[in-house]
Amino acid sequence: MDLQTAKGIAMAMEDEAALLVPPENVADQTQRKTAHLLGCGNGGHQWSGRTVVTFAGGVDPQSVVDSISAAWQLKNGVTVDQDAFNTGNDAEVDMTVATGGFYTAAIWNSGTQLYITSFSPCFELEEGQHPSDEY
Repeated sequence: MDLQTAKGIAMAMEDEAALLVPPENVADQTQRKTAHLLGCGNGGHQWSGRTVVTFAGGVDPQSVVDSISAAWQLKNGVTVDQDAFNTGNDAEVDMTVATGGFYTAAIWNSGTQLYITSFSPCFELEEGQHPSDEY
């Protein structure tokens, strides 16, 4: 797998999770398009991204996380861990993909925002690519 494929997978997973928030509950949505690379097993690297959804009006943060958790549980080859870190308005669900990649959806800022963080599957850098550069 190359960098662009891994990054595309990670960004698509962020988009998929963000779409589970009903449009009427979204005041703003931003996705980080570039990031430095992180190391992962056997000398490989991974791209890490984030999408932030700011809620409009009164949204039940736990129901948002529950919806994402339910959708992620339907995916093949996926392990979903919800409730490990849930405290009040800081509900969180984590998803680990058997073929690589880790994703988390968590409520932040007193229940006003959903942070969807991605860690792509591992990949090997191509010649001329450096992990300290932004991709």
